[in-house]
Amino acid sequence: MSSTEMSSTRSPAVLLALILLACALSAPLPAVAQTPAEGEPTPARLLAAAKSWGFQLHKLDPDTLAAAPYDMLVIDYSRDGKAALALTPEQVDKIRIKPDGERRIVLAYLSIGEAETSRYYWKWYWGWFFGVFAPRWLGSADPEWPGNYSVRYWQEGWQKIIFGGEDGYLERIVKAGFDGVYLDRVDGYVDMAMEKRNARGLMIAFVKALATRARALKPGFLIVPQNAEALLTDASYRAVIDGLGTEDLLFGDDVNKQPNEPKSIASNVVRLKLLTADGKPVFVVEYLDAPQEIERARRRLERYGFIPYFADRPLDSMRIGDLPDPNREAAKK
Repeated sequence: MSSTEMSSTRSPAVLLALILLACALSAPLPAVAQTPAEGEPTPARLLAAAKSWGFQLHKLDPDTLAAAPYDMLVIDYSRDGKAALALTPEQVDKIRIKPDGERRIVLAYLSIGEAETSRYYWKWYWGWFFGVFAPRWLGSADPEWPGNYSVRYWQEGWQKIIFGGEDGYLERIVKAGFDGVYLDRVDGYVDMAMEKRNARGLMIAFVKALATRARALKPGFLIVPQNAEALLTDASYRAVIDGLGTEDLLFGDDVNKQPNEPKSIASNVVRLKLLTADGKPVFVVEYLDAPQEIERARRRLERYGFIPYFADRPLDSMRIGDLPDPNREAAKK
């Protein structure tokens, strides 16, 4: 066979190979879970090493959040709870870097023990005609927080909203690039105990299932519940979480800004120290304004080995330092 014949024979095969290679290179790669680069500290280590934190759920501004000095931030995944104003991966990446250039942990707030009417999943007709059109998992309205409803969190319908398929709440948070979730209303099991005898065990199982799903999507994804200190006596629950946030440990449990009963404080501290004994951090938020009370509370919380933060209860701004912003306080008057 002449060289001319060989060339004409090979040309179609070569051309076909080049076309297939181009298609392969242009095809989108399958989504894979991201893991920390070699030498980079894992999210769990960064969380355990945190010495400070901040907490804001409303009126979020990525630039303002990025300027905060704290080692860990808890924020909402969206500016208003709805998908249209959800934070983008680029914005989350920006918030993750502190002003000094160091990396911090950014957790997304996620209420798993109550439904909120401000969220993307809420259907407008659920509240009509005394809830006749509401799903079976939806419970009664929370009298202390308008727009919030208890949920039968063990039912499949609610769990699908929280972590079900590509459009689940958890999946949205993972796609946005958060390091983990800050789970609120885990203590909702207390309200459901009259309806479900094993409400406590079902909540522990719910948190475990959520953690399993989250870490399948993103290895190392952090699970940090808020409150529900009584669950810490369960070693399997402590094993699956990475830390805990708690509100009103010293003040405001019954009456805003008033000291809590010493017995209540002591029992909760004992439970919380079960977690710190496991090498996992405890973050405490107190809603205080008075400088002397704040100073005493900080010293006391740090003696316990906990990480304090002082906030305004609406959580619509982030204090830099312990004291309220004087300009903000003046605007209230």
